[in-house]
Formats: sequence, C-alpha cells, structure tokens
Amino acid sequence: MRASLISLFTRNWPIKGAAIFLSVMLYVAVQLQQPVTTDFELGLNVQLPPGRTLQQKLPKIHAQISGKGSQVLRLRSLRGDVTRRMPDTLSTPTWTIRLEPSEVEAQLPKGADVRVLEIRPREITVALDSVGRKDVRIVPLITVVPESGQVLHGGISISPTIARLVGPDKNLAAIESVTTIPTEIANVAGAFTRTVPIDTTVLGIVRIAPRQVTVTGEMGAIAERSFGGIPVETGAGAATSFIITPARVSVAVRGPEQRVQALTRDSLRVVAHITSTAADGTSVGRLTVIAPPGITARAIPDSVTLRRRTRRG
Repeated sequence: MRASLISLFTRNWPIKGAAIFLSVMLYVAVQLQQPVTTDFELGLNVQLPPGRTLQQKLPKIHAQISGKGSQVLRLRSLRGDVTRRMPDTLSTPTWTIRLEPSEVEAQLPKGADVRVLEIRPREITVALDSVGRKDVRIVPLITVVPESGQVLHGGISISPTIARLVGPDKNLAAIESVTTIPTEIANVAGAFTRTVPIDTTVLGIVRIAPRQVTVTGEMGAIAERSFGGIPVETGAGAATSFIITPARVSVAVRGPEQRVQALTRDSLRVVAHITSTAADGTSVGRLTVIAPPGITARAIPDSVTLRRRTRRG
C-alpha cells in the first residue's frame, strides 16, 4: 500500500512539478495585477540662502502610493528627496511648506502607472534663525554713448529704483545704497531698453531682490535753433535797479529735435551774474541761460555790463 502511494506521487513527477510551478507563477502573476497600496518614505531637502540656518531637524515625508502590484514592486528602489528652495528675501523666522503630490510623482520612475494618494505631513513649518530687512536706493552706474548726430532725451530711467535687502542687522546697518554694475550703452537709436545686473559683490551674505534693473531711454536727432531779443535778468528777476548793456541778447539752443522745435521765447531765461566791478561802479555780468531739461543753451554775447540806476532826488 505504501509503495503504491509513493509510486502515485513519483509517477510522471516532471510533468507534475512543471504543473505546480506554472500554477505558482500564474498565482503570482494574478496577484501582481491586483491593486496595492503602500507607503514610501522620502527626505525633505530645503535649500537655504547664504547665511541662514535651520533651528530644528526636518521631518521625513511619507507618501501613500497606489497601483498594480507589479508597478508598486518597481518602486521598492524609490529613494530621493523632495527639494524646496527658500526665497532669498524671506526675513521671517519661520517658513511654511505645502507639499503637493506632483513633487513626489517627480521622484517616480518614468512610465510608472501609480498614483500618489496622500502625503504626510502635508504642511511643514521650517524654523529659521532671525534676520532683518532693509529697503535701499539703487544707483545706476550707466553711461550712454550717442551715435553721431544723436542725443539722449532727458536722461535714463531705471525700474525699480528701490531694492530690498535681507540679512543680519549688523550687516544691513553698513549698507545705505546699492549700484548697478558699471555699464556702457552704445550703438542705440530711438527708444531703447536694457537689463542691467545689480552689483552684489559687496553684499557678502546679505541677499537682495531684485537682482537686476530695467534701463530705458530714448535717443533722438540733434537740432539747433536761435532766439533773438531775450531780455537779460538779474538773480532777483527783471533788472529794474540796473541799466544793462545790451538789455537783450540772442540765445542759441541745442538738443533733441522734438524738444528744440517745441521751445518758445518764454521757455528761456537769461540771468546775469556779476563777476567784477570797476572803480566807476560799472560791473561785468556773466550770462547763464536757464533752459528746459535736455536742452543746452548759450547766450550771444555771453556777458553784459551793468550800471546801477541813480536815484533822483
């Protein structure tokens, strides 16, 4: 009886063994197609600005992932960190991070057919050392070189004009303003715009925002024009206390064509500044022309004589 049982199990054993093996493999294959949910642990990497330090250890991130068993099995080698960069100008002692499933999905192998169901913790508050902040003026170190026959209309403008600094209070106290990198703008015509970096080499661990400014200006053709019969004034206004010779002069102006053509006689003032006085009371006055911004002007002639009026008894 015993021999017959042994014979029953050993008869055609290669075929029976193969059948058992195939059954096991089929079972495994079916199980691998079943949905599976499991947790994975990831690290959190916070990239800090220079000079800032963490005040506590960062927690681990637990991600709950769901998918077919075969797909989840591929993730057993999932290792990596969720990375966040802290804003350079953050001055508060805490920073709250809200994690999104897409950040974990970015760590998954390409083509993985799984879903991130949950992230724990979803929000993390990072504790930092204390720093100060300060707003300072941006000084442009920019030179515009006009082409022949061109002139810059009214100077340049920069935007923004104020920068925010963040860093230790003792470092901020020594900084009153920042400058752009020395820049020359040439070979431009008409309206122009340039982006110029702020010079950060002197800031050390102090952070700044923005790190660059937008420079705008407008070039135009140069025009010249002459106005005759402009009355000469003294610094106090019309020269009622003096006899001025000549009492009226010509003024030659030069500047952007549109501005020059828009000028009128009322746009110009000629002021006499006494430079010397002779023994007979006659003074020599050097003439200065006050013109609108962007216009250069000179008086012809460039000086006059002044004699104080005598009072009649």
